[in-house]
Amino acid sequence: MLLARDQALCFIEGYKSALLQVLHAAEIERTDSIIGDLADARKRVKQQPMAMEEAFAAMAAQGIPLDGAVVQAIRTMRVKRWVYLRHTRQAAIFIDEEVKNVFAVKALTTPIYEVVDSPPSTFEAGVFEYCGHYVCDGIILNPVMLGPGYGAQFKAAYAEIRKAGRYHVMPAA
Repeated sequence: MLLARDQALCFIEGYKSALLQVLHAAEIERTDSIIGDLADARKRVKQQPMAMEEAFAAMAAQGIPLDGAVVQAIRTMRVKRWVYLRHTRQAAIFIDEEVKNVFAVKALTTPIYEVVDSPPSTFEAGVFEYCGHYVCDGIILNPVMLGPGYGAQFKAAYAEIRKAGRYHVMPAA
C-alpha cells in the first residue's frame, strides 16, 4: 500500500521543491504550515497549470536538479475530489469524482487510512503516475466521512466500473 521508501522520498523532495518554487514565483508568503503552503501552491497550479512548468524552468536556471521521473509524475497530476472507498493490502481504492474510473492508489510514506478516518470518505488530493503506480500526494483537503447509504452506492458503482474495465492498477507505459 506504500511506495518503496527511496522512491517516495525522491518524489516528496522534488514535489515539495517544485511547489515551493511556485509559491516563490507568485510572491506568496510562506506560513508556519508546510502542508498549508503546499496545498496553496497545488491550488495555484490547478488554476494555472503553466505555473508548474515555469517553476521547473526557474529551478533549472538556478541549477536546482529535479529527478526526471518526478517531473514526469508531476505533469500527470490529477487534483480533484476522490472517493476513498476502501484499502487493500496493495493499495487504497479511489473512485474519481465523475464516478467513471477506479484507481488502485499507493501512498508515499503514511497509509491513507492513517491520514483519513475509516473509509468511505471523500476529499481533495493529488494523484500522480509515478514509478509504474498511481500515487497520492498526501495533501488531503476537506475530508468528509460518508455514511453507509453512500458507501453502498459507491460499492455498487465500483462493481460496475470494474465490470466495464475501468479499474486502473498501473498507468499505461
